[in-house]
Amino acid sequence: MKNGFKKIIYTVLSLGALFIIGTVTVNIILKKKLENFIEDRLPQNIIRAYDDITVETFGGSLTITNASLIIENKENGAKHTFVNVEKLKISDISYWDYLFNSEIHIEAITLTNPTIAYYQDRIAKNESTQNNDFLSVYKPILIDRLNVNNTKFAIYEKAKDSTELYTKGLSVAIEGIKIDAQTIKRKIPLEYKSYTAKSDTVFVKVSPYENLTVKDFTVENRNAFFENLILKTKYSKRELSKLISKERDHYDLSLKSLSVEGIDFGFNQNRFFAKSKLLSLSAPSLEIYRDKLVADETKTKPLYSKMLRELPFDLTIDSLKISDAKIIYEERQKAENMGGSINFENLEASISNVSNTYSSPTKTEAKIKADFMENTPISVNWSFDVQNKNDQFLFSADVGHLVADRLNSFTEPNLKVRLEGTTDQTYFTIDGNNDTSTIDMKIKYSDFKVLLLQNEGEKKNKFLSAVANIFISKNSQEKNEYYKEGTAEATRNKSKSVFNFLWLNIKNALKKILI
Repeated sequence: MKNGFKKIIYTVLSLGALFIIGTVTVNIILKKKLENFIEDRLPQNIIRAYDDITVETFGGSLTITNASLIIENKENGAKHTFVNVEKLKISDISYWDYLFNSEIHIEAITLTNPTIAYYQDRIAKNESTQNNDFLSVYKPILIDRLNVNNTKFAIYEKAKDSTELYTKGLSVAIEGIKIDAQTIKRKIPLEYKSYTAKSDTVFVKVSPYENLTVKDFTVENRNAFFENLILKTKYSKRELSKLISKERDHYDLSLKSLSVEGIDFGFNQNRFFAKSKLLSLSAPSLEIYRDKLVADETKTKPLYSKMLRELPFDLTIDSLKISDAKIIYEERQKAENMGGSINFENLEASISNVSNTYSSPTKTEAKIKADFMENTPISVNWSFDVQNKNDQFLFSADVGHLVADRLNSFTEPNLKVRLEGTTDQTYFTIDGNNDTSTIDMKIKYSDFKVLLLQNEGEKKNKFLSAVANIFISKNSQEKNEYYKEGTAEATRNKSKSVFNFLWLNIKNALKKILI
């Protein structure tokens, strides 16, 4: 018994030793093969380095520490992409699937603390973005889960303020990844089942004049939530006026939160598409300033229907909601002051079918309610068919009790006009297109006066004011009429915005009614 037991012990120990030796040997062989792959199979314009590779054959995993890649142009050797990863771990590679199912099946890939920097101005114009050998997939690759943790990512351009995009604390998890010979040829070279992402800081250079920052965001189950968004002009109002040769709005937008539900995106026959069931903006505050002393921008400004129709991608937003919004619009028309303003508060909006994918006669429809100039309730219905090439639209509004002198903060500095009196109710409907429009208006008002100011803007010009008020009906009931009504027409100046077109309609209707 003792000799038999010893034989068993010796056999087990021998097998164990052989297993350990075999495992170590296989680990060394696989490590060498991987090193040769990194050295020989990667394109020569990719510079690579790492501290160590650890292979665990029994567990089916490998780890690369302090890995780095530098991608340079083949043409001139300019380095444009830099990648550093503190640790790359590939866990649980299935040998069974590799040997018997002819596929590479990996349970998880984890990248820890990657840093990525991309200099887009360094890319050679005729540099090929693909390498056929590198992108060849000999066996389908299945990855149950990809984790990218705590990423710093930046895109730079050639400019004084060169950062175009920056984010830190970015973590992404993608599940159910499949890469094969068919997917690798697509714009998005993989299929996936689900993804999540989060980040605590995002900066985007929207244009040479505006920047966007986001405090943090999360994406999960095809829903996204962004907090504390700020989009603003990076120059002061006066600085912007000095820098631009054509008029341009100065923006200051803050948004408490933005949520996007039912996200879907991708490519359909090489055309990008983006979809959402609901886009919600909470407590946006927008200040817009325009300096009219700067030369006019004479380029054609399309109406919103044309802007949507001519987007270079397919957009489908079933519903867009805005809650508790505030808008201040300032305009400067005289050199001696900084202009005047109008404002909307407590604005609520519900917009359906914000899209260029719906077919006629489906329309984009907006319903808006707000307080105008503090205490005047206003409600708006606005609709148009994106597919209508004439850009036909219908805009109707109901404006409540308005004390006219509330408009003086805008009319006095810009128009040298002071208003007195009240309007009790105003209704109007504008039926228009990209060229012309017709407005029907009815208004109830009383004790209405127009005072024309002298050039310095303080004292009234008594003579001109008296002449003007001769022709203005003081009350809507002067001729036993409860409301005064009028119809007017307007021709669009296509170098002006849609809001200028709306105002032109209102102005023409008021002329017909008041005079």
